[in-house]
Amino acid sequence: MEPGDPGTRAGVRPKMVGAAADAARRYRPGVEYYRNGRLKPEGGTPSCFGLLRPGYHLQILPRPWRPATLGRRAGHSSARERATALASTHVIGRARASAEDSDLKRLATWLIIGAISFNAVLCFLNTRGIAISNVHVILSEALLIFMAAVACRKNINVIHLSIIAIILLYTAALCIIRKVNTPADGFDPKIVRDLLIPVIFFLLGKAVGHQKAADRIVFIATSIVLCFAIFEYFFLDIFLKVFGVAEYYIARGTLVDSDHTLNVAKGLMISGFRPEGLGGRALLPFLGDHRVSSIFLEPISLGNFGTWVTLWAVLRSRMGGRPYIWCALSGLALLILSDARFDAGFLVLGVIVLMLPPRLTTLPLFLLPFLIIIGLYIFAVSAGPFDGRPILEGVGVYDRLLYSGRVLFYLDAYNWFGLETARANVMDAGYAYVLSSVGIIGFAALWILFMSLEGSNPYFYAFRNVMAVYLAALFCISASQFTIKIAALLWFLLGVLSVARVNDAIRSPARDVGARVVGTRFA
Repeated sequence: MEPGDPGTRAGVRPKMVGAAADAARRYRPGVEYYRNGRLKPEGGTPSCFGLLRPGYHLQILPRPWRPATLGRRAGHSSARERATALASTHVIGRARASAEDSDLKRLATWLIIGAISFNAVLCFLNTRGIAISNVHVILSEALLIFMAAVACRKNINVIHLSIIAIILLYTAALCIIRKVNTPADGFDPKIVRDLLIPVIFFLLGKAVGHQKAADRIVFIATSIVLCFAIFEYFFLDIFLKVFGVAEYYIARGTLVDSDHTLNVAKGLMISGFRPEGLGGRALLPFLGDHRVSSIFLEPISLGNFGTWVTLWAVLRSRMGGRPYIWCALSGLALLILSDARFDAGFLVLGVIVLMLPPRLTTLPLFLLPFLIIIGLYIFAVSAGPFDGRPILEGVGVYDRLLYSGRVLFYLDAYNWFGLETARANVMDAGYAYVLSSVGIIGFAALWILFMSLEGSNPYFYAFRNVMAVYLAALFCISASQFTIKIAALLWFLLGVLSVARVNDAIRSPARDVGARVVGTRFA
């Protein structure tokens, strides 16, 4: 079609769009076009889309032509073409990686929310008449751990696999030995799950690796938990009709099926109320004796969650240079509603540790749990002798610390090395539980491994050190830090921080003091 032909205005080039326009931009006059190694006759158009260009007639070709400069052999691409092809491949690769990254973030969100809420789902089903047992809880946790491992499989290297294999083999061997030495207690692999949760969800956080994604997960989780907490506090009767908490824990085997248990619990977990006879509410007493459990179904986990949401808000406020007000206020509200005295005291200490330079707190924290074990042991001995097995005489801090120390004193040499099951109840004595499960050698190795984790910024070390204080302190009175309801989110956040990038002005190029001493590079 020439200028001035019918259907066009004289001297006006027809407008081309889409693939035809792209082909026109690639075409250059004075360039020969080849097809299957043979020179194309002059006058044709190098396009399979019917290119309209002044000075050339229209010709539709069944296959695209390959341009080649004069005197160049057909089939040899120019440097410009190779660069274009490489750039196209790079763009496609980045788009594919971005899509995979978005899918991973969505999956991580569902896994964290699932870890927080699956007990509530099982409780709802049990209330609706579907029989739930402890087997369903174990299978649910195993499924969450497996899916998290699959989600981060591309970021697991040989070192990670080696550590996971050592943990599995070591803990499984101790479980078998305990089964042989104390057949009456049966085979209990719970410690295997307890140690896999931190490793797998830490690696999942490393795979996600972006603090904004972590912020979004914390926001979604906090919003869900806060809505359930408000619903439970103001509409308790309706809440218990939807979630029969006491019946659920009886079905799991956590509570004894008796009228006394139901009367004390009043439909909730047995710690769901704190009447005046047991000391009453410590945080804002005018709120009443009810300790809110929310989606966790027991107040201790809600208090732990609220504490860590608040600490995350403090940390992110320092990292981002702007206050995370909603996150901090929501965490404090959850902490107050749960009336968790330990978490309230720890929150103050945690904020102080966050503000201190990590190089000042790392080395003392290497020794902290071992010093606490010695202190509890001495405290139990100085409190005087006791008859029979240790029993928890009260719910105050003194009574709980005394019980924890007496359980440690009650352990024999086989218990200290994880070769026999402890004869006392160790769930309210975290150190006794860990020592009787993995032994003093295994506990020391795991603690050193944890304190030697490395990150890309100083905020990781500050958060890790706060976690160290939390674990070491909570072990005095409980082993609840192993529950997936809290551990999944906590270790995920630590994993995100280990690879998070911050502004160059505040990034610390030096490695952590503890990591330099130990020389381990698990992170």
